[in-house]
Amino acid sequence: MVTMWNKERFKKAQLALRSIEEDFSVDHRIRTVAAFDVSFQGELGVGVVALFDYQRLELLECETVVKEPYVPYVPTFLAFREMPYILALYKKLHKEPDLLLIDGHGRSHPRGMGIATQAGLCLRKPSIGVAKRLLFGTLVETDEGGFVVIHPETGEPLAFAYKEKPRFRPVFISVGTGVSDLSEAVNLVLPLFRGHREPEPLRYVHNVSLQEGRRIRDGVQQVN
Repeated sequence: MVTMWNKERFKKAQLALRSIEEDFSVDHRIRTVAAFDVSFQGELGVGVVALFDYQRLELLECETVVKEPYVPYVPTFLAFREMPYILALYKKLHKEPDLLLIDGHGRSHPRGMGIATQAGLCLRKPSIGVAKRLLFGTLVETDEGGFVVIHPETGEPLAFAYKEKPRFRPVFISVGTGVSDLSEAVNLVLPLFRGHREPEPLRYVHNVSLQEGRRIRDGVQQVN
């Protein structure tokens, strides 16, 4: 059941997390990537994690968690709704991933603390966010013809708007944790695309969450 929540308390928590020093970084010999997605069906949330071989994009493992959310969805506080699913899913994995790929924003967030960043800090793992919608910042065209999202005050690049095909709407790639800069995040994510709007691991977990949601709707799934 969704419980009461306090916006100011959550905001203070996000600001406090910004002071945590990251003492880990991505290993460029990445072997595995874990993708996370959470969707909601009625009063239940469906969390899915899939572990892939980074080079071959071979599925190694897939786990699900189904339970009620603790807090409602409020823009810029998504992590407080979805982190319980991500933490539970991570515990189910049999093998530790080298990189986390999160359906959501990282540092492209008003307080620099999107769900990809919070997940990386909590799990002490390099992470990258890939979001379907612009959350914060100004979209500007680069000299090369691409588009980046910049901080409206500092001009810092926050996210890269990427289209796998011209007819697709863009996704927004942003640094979560343990990645040196936006260019590195983009270079790590682009090999994971296979002709669809989203990177293949995220597309897979999204499809699984939708399928599981339909099972919930039909009264098949039991709550974890």
